[in-house]
Amino acid sequence: MKKYVFLIVLFAGAASILLMRRKPAAAGESLANMSQTFPITISSAVPHDVSGQATPQNLCTFAWDEFFALNWKSDYEQSGSRGTPDAGWKYETDKSPYPSLFVWETYKHRTELRPATNVMSRFDTVPYYTYYNWSQPVTGTDTTVFNNLDENNEIGSCVVFGQSVTNDKQYQVLYQAKVNRDEYNYIKTNFGTKEKLYQGNINNQDSISADSAYFKGSTSTCESDTFSAKGKGIGRVICLPCGNNQRPTEGAIEVKTAWRRLKSNEDSTRYVMRTVLTYESVNGVLRAVNKRYALIGIHIIHKTTTFPNFVFATFEQVDVQNSLAGRGHITDMGYIRLDRDGNPTGPFVKNYPRYHPIPQVVQNSTTAAHGLILQRNPKSIWQYYRLVGVQAATTNDSTSFSYFLANYVIESDDTLAKFRGSSIRNPQDNKVNVVYGGKGYVMGGCQGCHGASQVNLGTDCSFLLDTVGKPVLHPDTGFTSSKLQRYLNAFQRVREGQK
Repeated sequence: MKKYVFLIVLFAGAASILLMRRKPAAAGESLANMSQTFPITISSAVPHDVSGQATPQNLCTFAWDEFFALNWKSDYEQSGSRGTPDAGWKYETDKSPYPSLFVWETYKHRTELRPATNVMSRFDTVPYYTYYNWSQPVTGTDTTVFNNLDENNEIGSCVVFGQSVTNDKQYQVLYQAKVNRDEYNYIKTNFGTKEKLYQGNINNQDSISADSAYFKGSTSTCESDTFSAKGKGIGRVICLPCGNNQRPTEGAIEVKTAWRRLKSNEDSTRYVMRTVLTYESVNGVLRAVNKRYALIGIHIIHKTTTFPNFVFATFEQVDVQNSLAGRGHITDMGYIRLDRDGNPTGPFVKNYPRYHPIPQVVQNSTTAAHGLILQRNPKSIWQYYRLVGVQAATTNDSTSFSYFLANYVIESDDTLAKFRGSSIRNPQDNKVNVVYGGKGYVMGGCQGCHGASQVNLGTDCSFLLDTVGKPVLHPDTGFTSSKLQRYLNAFQRVREGQK
């Protein structure tokens, strides 16, 4: 049996190399073998938790199940319901490369979760983005589109560009973040104003500082109706809902995506293309404009009962890294670091390295997923997107699967790609950055970084729930950002308060 599995994996590795460079459909027999290793389900039903043991194969399967469900056609255009799949749509009956609107696109944007008006609307309302310093849209701009790209940097660490060799800084990567119904309604019900959420942050910080837990005696962070009972933070703590396969609710899900404009000679048929909302400064005045952008990265984090510090699954378009790009589809990604004041500093790093290679088992899962989706729709756009990794278990073991999880276009520089520290200020100091089961851990990659916000900012591992620049002052424009300095200041205040 061991020999049989080894042969499957060996064949999958060879097939994945070919598939990364193009998209050939695997033979029927090899696809059958792949399905035994990765029993991926293409369905509109979002998996609520990882089934079975948390092996790399099961985690990859969970990630792809989630990916295909969240990229199902949304029912919003028919029902007005956000975050809901179209029950009448299927991948195999839609002959276009992708539908007009995905389920995850209709999730609530971060500015709808944290509105400048301080009044959270119903989940199903038409998109409405608010900032303290609001911009005036250019005449004819549709401000209700679902993709509002109001972030221009990686948590204040660096700014990223495509086609950096020939076009310098013309094709900047922009970002957005969204939350699903379960997370949104939990916050709306329990922490519906910035003042209530700030108090929840304090409650979490105080409890974790006192007991390494969200409340005394807690061994889980899935209890949503819980209270802190120590110190200045007496009151309800933030415990986002967890997905559970025995319950109808999904649990909290957040989706972060990365986008950029394409050059005229780039093949747009290899990308999801959308009309998005972006921002530019014209004579000192902030303006909202619609432009066509390509989706290059998808980051899905999901809080589950088995993994209450979230399952992190990250995907990217196959051409983002030159060495793995399809023939004739070089993208020349580059980044510039931001200093603590949010200004570009240091060299323009072009064709930067991937600090941790995509594991072979992850590449094999991409081969299996591509084979399945191409059986249903040979034109599917998802043949041009791959899984980078999945991070779930909280551990101190830096050799564990996907410990240093990082997306090439969402965590590009070594601050985030090599993260294993107590804060953004100290990204590699190997100190406790996350709690689990009443104990502290030094976690790497995405979970370690989000865990730093859990421990220091009381956010339950979500950067969308802290008080750093939220509600959002204004959309990002240009190449600068004060986000890093705001996070540095926030972490410093916490440290000083603990002395």
